[in-house]
Amino acid sequence: MRKGKAYAQPLLAPEGRPSKASRGSRANSRTNPQGKRSSSGHVGHELDPALLRFSGSQRLHLKSLLEEHSMDYIIGRLRKDDPTRSSKLSFVVQDLHNIVTRYNMAPGWRHNDDLTSIQIRFEENNLDDGIRCLQLPEDPSGKGLLLVIITPLMLEWLKKYSTKSVSLDDTFHTTRYNLRLATLMVSDNRDRGLLGAFLISGTMTTVDVQRLFLEIKALIPDFVPATMVTDEAPCFYNGFRAVFPESRTQLHLCRFHIRQTWERKTKELVEASLRAMVNKALQHLLEEVQLDKFQRRFAEILAYFRTTQQNAMAEYLEKNYLSIQGATLDTTMISERFHLRIKEEFLHRNANSRLDGFVDLLIKAVEDLSESMEVKDRRRLADSAYRLKETHKRHRTAAKLHAADSDMVTDAGENKWHVQNKTSSKSFEVTFNGACTCHPKENTHCLFCGVCAYAWSCTCLDNRSGISCPHRHVVKVFSAGRLPAESILEEPVPPPTAPEFGAQTSEAQRRREERYHKLSAIKSTYAVVEATATSLAKVDTEEAMQQLEEILAHLQLAAGVAEPPSSLAVRPELAQSGGKPQLSKIPLYQRGKMKKPKKPTPGLHQEVRRLLESPSDKGDEDRDDSVSGQLY
Repeated sequence: MRKGKAYAQPLLAPEGRPSKASRGSRANSRTNPQGKRSSSGHVGHELDPALLRFSGSQRLHLKSLLEEHSMDYIIGRLRKDDPTRSSKLSFVVQDLHNIVTRYNMAPGWRHNDDLTSIQIRFEENNLDDGIRCLQLPEDPSGKGLLLVIITPLMLEWLKKYSTKSVSLDDTFHTTRYNLRLATLMVSDNRDRGLLGAFLISGTMTTVDVQRLFLEIKALIPDFVPATMVTDEAPCFYNGFRAVFPESRTQLHLCRFHIRQTWERKTKELVEASLRAMVNKALQHLLEEVQLDKFQRRFAEILAYFRTTQQNAMAEYLEKNYLSIQGATLDTTMISERFHLRIKEEFLHRNANSRLDGFVDLLIKAVEDLSESMEVKDRRRLADSAYRLKETHKRHRTAAKLHAADSDMVTDAGENKWHVQNKTSSKSFEVTFNGACTCHPKENTHCLFCGVCAYAWSCTCLDNRSGISCPHRHVVKVFSAGRLPAESILEEPVPPPTAPEFGAQTSEAQRRREERYHKLSAIKSTYAVVEATATSLAKVDTEEAMQQLEEILAHLQLAAGVAEPPSSLAVRPELAQSGGKPQLSKIPLYQRGKMKKPKKPTPGLHQEVRRLLESPSDKGDEDRDDSVSGQLY
C-alpha cells in the first residue's frame, strides 16, 4: 500500500468505539450492504471534519439557508448550533460563495456577462419584471446604455397618485460601472413615497429622460401631474417637456439641492470672512414663503454683494436665478430617501455590484415596499406616521398659545386671519385656500381639529410638507368656535374600519394560499422541533439521547417523502433548452479599473516650464536652456 493514497478507512477506533472525529464525519460516510460504515480518508491520519467535503444533503441545507438569510447570519448560526465542531458545517466560510455559484443563486443571474444577462432577462418578456426598454451601450464607457423599468405595481401607483406631484432625481455609484439611476416617485394619500419608474443610463441626458417619459406616455396618455420636483439639472424637465409640450405641470426646484449649490458657490466666490453670514442669509431666503418678501430679501442680498465687492457671486445669482420667476422651491426628499435606502440597506455601501443583480434588487424593492405598506395599513400603523405625530405636537402647542392669550387671533377678511406670536412682536397671516382634495380616510389631517396642511397656508417659517404649523391649528379652533380643552388632552382614537378586500380570489390564488399556509405550518413545526433538539443536545442523559434519535428518525422519514433532485435550478427558465446566448460585443469598463487622467500639480518650476514652452526670443531660449540644465 503506497503511503498517502486515499482509501476507505473504517470509522472505528482500535477499541471498537467510534472516535470523536469519526462521529462528526458520518455525513460524509458510506454504509455497505453488511451495515459497516466507512469514509474517505488518508491511511494513518485521523479524520478531521474541517477537511472533509460537503455531502449532498449539506449543500442543500446551505442552499436553503442562503435563500432566506445573509451569509454572516448563516456562519454564526452554524457555529452556534454545533459548538463541538464535529461537522463540516461548523467550518463554513468561503464555501457559501461556492454554493451560490454552484446553484446559480446570484440575484438576477442569467449569464456570466452582465449585459448578456440583462439582455436574456429582457427577452424573457416577463410582465412582472417591467423592463420596458433596453438599449445596449455603444462603447465600453457605458454611453448609449438605457434601461427603463415600470412594473405593474409602479404603473398602478402612477395612475392613482401622479396627478398631485411627481419627484425625479438621480444618483450614482450603485454598480461597478459609471451608470446613473434616476427614480420617478409619487406620494400617496398619506404622503408616503411610492416608486413610479426607474431609468438607468450611462449619460443621463435629455434624450434619455425623454425615452423614460415616452414609455410612461404609452402606458398613461393623460399623464399630467400638477407639479414636478427636480434638482437644477435641466435634462429632467426638458425631457418631460419634449414628450408633454402642452402640459400645465409646474416645475418646482428642490430647496435642498439649491442650498447645496449656493454653499459650494459661496465657498468658491465669496471671501472667507463673509461666508458664514452669507450662508445664513441665503438659508433664510430659501425658507421665505411670501413672494414679495422673497423678492425684497433677494434684492437686499444682491445689493450687499455689490457693496462688499462680491461681484462674482452677485452675477452668478442674477444669471442663474433672476430669470426663474414663479418657481416654487421644494425638496426631492422622497427620492433621496429611497436612494439612501438602496445604498445602505440593500447594497450595504458596496458600489461593486453587478448590473443584473442591481436590476433584480430594484424590481424586488417595489414588491418589498408594497408588502410593507400593506402590513402597516392592515395593522393600522399608518395612523402613527411621522407627519401626523408632528401635526399633533403643533396642535398641543397651539392649545397652550390660545390658552395663554385668547385674543391672539384677529379676523383679516374673507378666509384670512392674523395670529400674533408669543411676545406679540410679529403677526402671521393664515389663509384658508378652500376644501382639500385629500382622501377622507387616508390623509394627514389633524385628528383633533381636522386642519389640513394643503388646505391652509401660513406666512411663518414652520412650513413643512404635510405638517400644519401651530397658527393654523389656532385659527381652525377659533373659526370653528371650539375650545382647545375639549379634545386637546385626549389621544385620538380612529374608528375601527373593516379592511377592504378586492374581488374574490381566483381558484389558482386559493390553491396557492393553501400551499403557502402548509409551508408556513411546516416551518413553524420545524422551528419548534429544532428548539427542542437544541435543548436536548445540552442535556447529558440517556433519555435525551433516545429522544434525539427518535426525532432524527421521524425527520428522516419526512425527508424521504419527497426526495430532492440531484441538481436544483433556482429559476425554471434556466433549465429551458436552446442554444447558448452570445456574449455582448462591448464589455463595460468597470469604474474601479478605469484610470483617471492626472491633473498637473503646480510646483516651484511652473514658471520655468512656461518660459521653456513659449520663449520670447533667441536670448530667452539660450537662458531657458541654461536654466533647464540646472533644474532638470
